[in-house]
Amino acid sequence: MLTSFLPLLTPFLACSSAPLRPAGTLCSSDSDCGAGLACLGYGAFSDAGCTTSAMACSKPCTFDSDCASLGARYKCFLACGGTRSCGATS
Repeated sequence: MLTSFLPLLTPFLACSSAPLRPAGTLCSSDSDCGAGLACLGYGAFSDAGCTTSAMACSKPCTFDSDCASLGARYKCFLACGGTRSCGATS
């Protein structure tokens, strides 16, 4: 009986959205990220200035303690434009 419903469910399954991504995973927009997270840039600093090296699901922060909800490995890092975001340490 389930096999008779499979052709009816296939269009709905094909339209389902991808699961929201956790902190630390690459993203291209805020809608990719889970609740309370945004797609934020990580900066690479050099004598030439700052460039965004990657975009990942994270949350803005001011202090390391702002990142505690993401796990003990997350700390607050400076990003381009003077913003700060949580990132995992190794």
